Amino acid sequence: MKKIIASLVVLAPSIVLAQANLNAITDVNSLSKRLFGIGNVVLYGLVALAVIFIVYNVVMYVIKPPSSEEKTAAGLNILWGIVGLFIIVSIWGLVNILVGTFGTTPTNAPIPNIGNNNNNGGFPANQLPTVTN
Repeated sequence: MKKIIASLVVLAPSIVLAQANLNAITDVNSLSKRLFGIGNVVLYGLVALAVIFIVYNVVMYVIKPPSSEEKTAAGLNILWGIVGLFIIVSIWGLVNILVGTFGTTPTNAPIPNIGNNNNNGGFPANQLPTVTN
């Protein structure tokens, strides 16, 4: 029974993600949106792990007897967990400040192309400069 439940838990994301790919990567903008999404998920996971680490060490700090080496180690782990959480959040904030400053957020503006049509701001093929020797 445990194996069935474990396999359902492992296979649940593949069942959920077995849908039509409506957000296919077709250009640089969709790629950057996808990378931003993946980065946000990774950051949320890191923040969650840091908070769990801090809470676990706070519990260990409280339940250990006084003047114990384990209590001292738990106290240092709390300190370093808070420092790590601060670093994660500050880097996240710094990236958002830089993105806002330089305006590098993904947009849906068309990228100029050089091709046969003039629909996306590109040049028609018959007006491209040619190089002659």
